[in-house]
Formats: sequence, C-alpha cells, structure tokens
Amino acid sequence: MKQRWALPRLAVPIALTVLVLGAQLASAPALSDPVAGVAPPSLRLAVPWLYLALAPLFTLWDGVSMLSMSRLHGFLLGLAVLYPAWRVARFISLRQAPTRPAAHRFAVLREVGTLVLALLLLAAFLVAGALWHRPMLSLAGVEPQDIVADFHSHTNLSHDIRDTWMRNFDAEASRRWHSRAGFDAVFITDHNISSRESRVAIRQSGTASTVLCPGIEMSLWRAHIVLLGDTGPVERQRYRSLDGLLRLLATSDSAYRALSVASLPEYRRYQWHRLDQLAAVGLDGFELVNASPKANELTRAETDTVIGIARTHNRFVVGVSDSHGWGATSMVWNLVRSPGGPPADLCGAVLGQLRTGFSAVRIIERHRLRPDDWWPMWLTPIGVVWETWRALGWALTAGWLIWIWAWALLRRRPRSS
Repeated sequence: MKQRWALPRLAVPIALTVLVLGAQLASAPALSDPVAGVAPPSLRLAVPWLYLALAPLFTLWDGVSMLSMSRLHGFLLGLAVLYPAWRVARFISLRQAPTRPAAHRFAVLREVGTLVLALLLLAAFLVAGALWHRPMLSLAGVEPQDIVADFHSHTNLSHDIRDTWMRNFDAEASRRWHSRAGFDAVFITDHNISSRESRVAIRQSGTASTVLCPGIEMSLWRAHIVLLGDTGPVERQRYRSLDGLLRLLATSDSAYRALSVASLPEYRRYQWHRLDQLAAVGLDGFELVNASPKANELTRAETDTVIGIARTHNRFVVGVSDSHGWGATSMVWNLVRSPGGPPADLCGAVLGQLRTGFSAVRIIERHRLRPDDWWPMWLTPIGVVWETWRALGWALTAGWLIWIWAWALLRRRPRSS
C-alpha cells in the first residue's frame, strides 16, 4: 500500500498560494487618508486572535461588507456567471479523463444538489456576516492627543432598525460595537428623533470607554442633514422645502447649538449641483466616506470635488459608519486633535474642534474594492478577494496560507498501487 498526492490535487492550493503571495507583491496600504493620501505611519489595524485564526472567513466578511450597493449587485451577478462557468469547466475536464470512475461523471441530480448546497452556503455566509457581532479589526497606534470619533450612527430608536432583526441594537449595543472598533466617541444620530428618552439613554448607557454623544439625522427637502449636538426637539416641518433647508443650515448653531453635516447618499443624488451654495449659506461639513452600501458610491473624482468645495469654504469633511447594527466591520475612523490631551468633556471638545473648519478632522479609511475600480461588475467576486489579499499584511496572509494547505490536506485521498 502506498500513498501519494496526484499533481492535479495540488494544483489548486499551489495556485492559491502563488496568488496570495503575489498579492503581497502588489500590496496596498490597509489604511489611507482620502484627503492627504497617506495615513500616519503609527496607525495600524489591531487583529483579535479569533479574527486571525479564521482569517479567510473574517477578511472576506469584511471585504463584502465594505462593498458599495452597485458592487454588491455586481457580486451577486458575478457569482451567477462564474458558478456555471466553473461547473461547465469541471464537466469538460471529467469528460476528457477516461480513467475517472463513472460515479464522477456529470449527472443532473448531482449538479442540482451541488447548486442547492452552494446557495445554502452563500446564504449562511451572508446572514452570519450580517447578524454576528463578531471580533473586528480596530484602529490602533493613535496618538494620545487624537480623539477617534464617529459622527453618524443609529440605534433601535430609528425606524429602519426597530422592526428588523437588529431591534435590540440600543445605545449600549452601539457603544460596544464602537468600542470594539477602537472609537473614543460616537454621535448617536437617530432618524428625526431627539426626544428626552433618547438623550437620557445616551447619557446613562453603560460604563465602557467609548463616549456616546447626542445628535439627530433630519430628513428634509431632498436631503438628510445630521445635526451634531444636544439639539432638543427640532421642528422638522419648518425645514421641508429648499428655503427651509437653507434656513436650517444658516441657523443650526444659533437655534439648536448644533453643527450641520450633509449626509450621503442624498446630497450626491439630489444636491450635487448646489453644494457650493449649501456650504456658502452655512453648512458646516460634508460626509466624504459613508460605510452604508447605498452611500458608499462616491468615485475618486467626486471625492476630490467635495474636498475642493470644503477646502474653499473652510468646511470639515468626515467619514461615518452610518451603523444600523448590521455586521461587525468598521470601514472608516476620524481623528480629531485635542491639543490639551484627553478632555473631560469629550463630546464638547470634538464639537469645538469641528468649528475650526477643514483641518479639524483627519479621515482614516480601509482599503477595499471601490465602485470605480477597474474590475468589471461581473468580476466583483474575484475583485473583492484580490483587493482583500492586497491589504492583508503578513500575519493575515499566513492565516490564509495555513487554511489553504489545511484544506488541501483534508482533501487528500490515499490510493493503492
């Protein structure tokens, strides 16, 4: 009796190994600054041990979670194209190998069963990735004088959370989510809600290190405006026209002691031609990066346009999670400098710094497959894997290689001569 590995059985793990290592030769920085280009060299992504142990699964969850909505459609389209191509190629290879047992030849029932299994695995991958608040990569290496902040986040007081599977995502759950991602402060900006109950929940929730700050996201005339600060009740009906929108932007600080931020995707869809006007009349800042799939569509050229307008009018730009409780992937952080060290009033210090304008915030975002990357939409599944590999770093690369060869060992079959 003799055991040996046939070369065809080694072809896939060898090819994957070459591709994973090749991606490191074409590596991309895991973190970048959309304004300055390069992130501070001290910054890094801290990797929990379970994330490292299950590197292929966790990194792919992150890669898919950071896709824009158009890329998510491309992801599903690509799977619909690539899966049958793979099965046809396999069928042809089996037909051309007469030494194969008859049991391995193409059979309709076998293919139906394989398709059902593939769909179940895909559904499990997507559902588990959306529901499990798993260990996540966090921002580390932050200078002591920098506050790590998120300026747009939701709880189950928002209408688009309370009737979903995330109905238990309250202020304390949001705090835990942001704490795991490395945030010092997060503004809770529920949709059109600034009730006494919500403000009390923010002040009283938990004892974790991340501080919850008050805010509100207003649905107005063809725009969503985030107000940062303890506004109290806002009379939304006064601002549901263009004149009303401009009046709110001009008076938000005096009327509500709040800073106004134009939210994505609404300003890209409806207000793009008047961004200069919004900034001139009193808008305080723009969301430049938004991790929600439907809001994650800004191209590089559009990003540069917003940066130019913000710089001209001395308005700040921010990156936001727009978290609704789904998943466990943080795509963007904000560094707000606190010259005197960690302040007693973290929320107030952040708001005070934002009032200085364009230079107040430094955005740090993760590398990902973007909507305007060169990969065709139908190749999004391959593109997201490749761009994930490029930003792995050597520890997570080693995790991938271990799983590739562990899978090869499990598939090993002894043959008798």
